[in-house]
Amino acid sequence: MKRLLLPLIFALLPVASSVAQQRIAIVNVTVVDGTDRPPRPNTTVLVQDDKIRAITNAGANLRADATTIDGTGKFLIPGLWNNDLHSVSYDDARQHLGDLLLNGVTTVRDMGSPLGDVIRLRSEIASGALTGPRLFVAGPLMEGPVPVKMPLIVDLFTKEQARAEVRNLKEHGVDYIEVDTSLNPGLYWALADAARRAALPLVGHIPVTVPAWNVVKARQVDIEHLGGRYLNVLIACSKDEPYFDSVMEKTYNKLLAALQANKQAEEPQFKADFDEKLLSSFDESKAERLYRLYARNGISQTPTLFVLKTLWETNKEAQKLDDRDMEAGEKIFAKDLAVVGAMRHAGVLILAGTDGPYSQGGDALHGELELLVRAGLTPLQALQSATRDAAKAMGVSGKVGTIEVGKTADLVLLDANPLTNIANTRRIEAVFLHGRLLPKKAPADQSHL
Repeated sequence: MKRLLLPLIFALLPVASSVAQQRIAIVNVTVVDGTDRPPRPNTTVLVQDDKIRAITNAGANLRADATTIDGTGKFLIPGLWNNDLHSVSYDDARQHLGDLLLNGVTTVRDMGSPLGDVIRLRSEIASGALTGPRLFVAGPLMEGPVPVKMPLIVDLFTKEQARAEVRNLKEHGVDYIEVDTSLNPGLYWALADAARRAALPLVGHIPVTVPAWNVVKARQVDIEHLGGRYLNVLIACSKDEPYFDSVMEKTYNKLLAALQANKQAEEPQFKADFDEKLLSSFDESKAERLYRLYARNGISQTPTLFVLKTLWETNKEAQKLDDRDMEAGEKIFAKDLAVVGAMRHAGVLILAGTDGPYSQGGDALHGELELLVRAGLTPLQALQSATRDAAKAMGVSGKVGTIEVGKTADLVLLDANPLTNIANTRRIEAVFLHGRLLPKKAPADQSHL
């Protein structure tokens, strides 16, 4: 039996290689399997090909040809998911795949990228031409009638165009349709209907003028950012919801006019008067009804707290925010944290995502997990938001997302216990992708693979 102590560097081979893979035994490790079961100390996990073949006690007999990795004092968790990333191009995304893997990210839910680029990226990763996280993709974001030209968005102006775009995305093999905030109600409902007919999940933002309650009727299965800059979820929980809906509808119309004129529009939701009134009108019983509605209908939340905490700062100059406005923003973020914790308590699936480029998707994910704990999730629940619950939301929990026999061997070996301190997810000793131990340093350019 060959015994190799960490750190060990294997040759980086394409994950779909036809070369027979070694048996790897991670011995005497504490397994945090991503389920609700307690950690299993002194455990051996046997990996062969791309699957977890056995989970046994540390004293189990191993085959002589198994490569053994000593997990003494270490903790094995499932590979992590970042459930909200964007790429601006194939080349840009490709050069950051290695960094994602080194941060333990073995799956990415891409929530808006140029269609051809992200389809190519997904195909080359799946074939083994590139080594990178498993990808689920939306293609471009579905935007409303806004005069913005970017490869990662599609501007929609008519219902027929919306339906045709869904058909096009279906033909290209996307995994879901993502809606953005600028859609008007007519376009949103056309997309929802077309997605249903195409058997594609509807995910993403809540449009400015669509109440957060109505996403259930649209069969939207995931909400990003709690409604984001338009505060849809907090408004839905207000005793004065009709008033705030009216203000946001007027804001939406002014924003469209400003974009047409290439001007900056004032957005009242960043101002203290609006925020203080919204917070003071928050109705806990109404909020609980909303959370239960989402839980019953399987609507997950990807709050992206990592970006919500910077929302006021990034809009400070454009919206001419003063100290009082900034303080109100801090209070809104505190309420966002409380809402996320209450949603998880009510049974809503919370998914960890960072709403940024691939370049920051690794390190930022660990920051997101820390913020989820700050929101009231236990360290285990935060970990599940990037493992088990993410796989469940994508309908692949039977194959990946937890450390169980028969599942794909996407694994991360940590030097410290993430259940005592979620920040320990940063203390990565080794990453296994589809059963292969990755090198400690990924190549900057994978074009030769």
